[in-house]
Amino acid sequence: MAAPLAARLERLGQLAELASGRVPDDLTQDATRLAQRAGERLARGTQTVVALAGATGSGKSSLFNAVAGLPLAQVGVRRPTTSHTFAVSFGPTNVELLDWLGVTRRNEAKPLHRGQENLVLLDLPDHDSTELAHHAEVDTMVRVVDQFVFVLDPQKYADAAIHQRYLRPLASHRDVITIVLNQVDRLTPEELTACLKDLRRLLDEDGLQGVPLLATSARTGQGIDELRARLAELAARKSAATARLNADVDDIVGRYEEATAGGSVATPSKRTVDQLNASLVAAAGVPVVERAVRVSMVHRGMLATGWPLVKWLARFRPDPLRRLRIGGGSRQQELTPSVTERSSLPMRGSVADAQLRTGLRTLATELGEGMPAQWRGAVHDAVHTNVATLPDSLDKAIVTADLRTERTPVWWQLQRILQWLLIAAAVAGLLWLTANVVLAYFALPPLPLYPVEFSNGLQVPIPTLLVGGGLLVGVVLSLLSRIFVGLGASATARRAGALLRRRVAVVGDKRVLQPAQAELERYARVRALVGDLR
Repeated sequence: MAAPLAARLERLGQLAELASGRVPDDLTQDATRLAQRAGERLARGTQTVVALAGATGSGKSSLFNAVAGLPLAQVGVRRPTTSHTFAVSFGPTNVELLDWLGVTRRNEAKPLHRGQENLVLLDLPDHDSTELAHHAEVDTMVRVVDQFVFVLDPQKYADAAIHQRYLRPLASHRDVITIVLNQVDRLTPEELTACLKDLRRLLDEDGLQGVPLLATSARTGQGIDELRARLAELAARKSAATARLNADVDDIVGRYEEATAGGSVATPSKRTVDQLNASLVAAAGVPVVERAVRVSMVHRGMLATGWPLVKWLARFRPDPLRRLRIGGGSRQQELTPSVTERSSLPMRGSVADAQLRTGLRTLATELGEGMPAQWRGAVHDAVHTNVATLPDSLDKAIVTADLRTERTPVWWQLQRILQWLLIAAAVAGLLWLTANVVLAYFALPPLPLYPVEFSNGLQVPIPTLLVGGGLLVGVVLSLLSRIFVGLGASATARRAGALLRRRVAVVGDKRVLQPAQAELERYARVRALVGDLR
């Protein structure tokens, strides 16, 4: 069951707004105008406005007078006699309605049939008039009246002008059209039968199957009562305006269906998302940061665990993470909460830039597959909507990440204490030996050396062991720590890389995938509205 007209018009307004910019502009304008015009027409009463349209010499004005029962319209044979639309109301004149139609020539007539009091009959200018203004007025009225009566004559009923310009485009409005073959008094019964049969064939070819076809003669009165009764019946229903507007909505919806057909609401494949994230990772400089984390952790580890006598040399080498201004994470933001610090990562190269463009293009192509060209363009624009700000978003994701590089492992502290204990032992042994040299110089008894005897009979004084052992063990521990510092640095770099990849994926989802998904959801809502309006 079709939805009420008011609900359809509301949905049509939503459809026009949602699809704006993604369908041809003239379709959006026509839909917007229809919604506005429909509201205006419904506000001006339920009278039925019927327009008589026809070519010069078809007897349209004579038929108008016959239906009205009064000689209102001027009748002529060789030239157009209706220069402006003429209206006759069979009830009190609805001034507001006629003003809205732009009809200034108006009159009233007594109803000749029950229900006719709700009828407003218009006599339009001839559609084949040489006056351009007449063409424009007919075209305007065809778009706004509730019912059309196209008056044809036996000589020109097959005229291509009326079929191509008026009848065929109104195939979707067959419920609001009546065709009248006038001046049938000029035909024999056999000719009339053949003429009506041929005209019906032409109407079927125009897509107007089932449209009422009446035979009339304004001169003899043939078919006038039948036409008058049909118009009165239409007016009595008080639904002609609604039927016309519903037909207009159907026509617009058909155009929307054609303009949005072929696509489906797709989700990007995992492969495409992975390719996009990989291009964003390259564009964000994550591999550069990973290498910097590994080198930085080795640098800091050697400063903490290296042999104290030479590790000071490492202080002259800059920390790569600090040089890139990366790694402080949330702690850095707490110190400068109102400042968004930029990293010093190098600008992405041409390879990374090409990978990013490829990733975005692949995503847009996959999501827009099968869609009409304009909507594919909208999906492409949605995917690329934040391209200009992507570098800043990626950089912020890198800068604000807490890579946990500021944390010092416990074993580094223990190693530092042990190294200084070994240095202290070596210094103590050296002072011990130095003291004995001084005492020997002054011929004083030396300090006891407490030699340690090894299994091979070798005896080594304790101060010598302290000096040699302290220095040797310190160097060995420093060399061993390099291995463990390197392993720890690689693990930290892997964790940092995984964290940064997750943060980059969040940026990609927020700045690329979500806008694209919003466009797809818009497309789905448009298709749903088109289906509801059908």
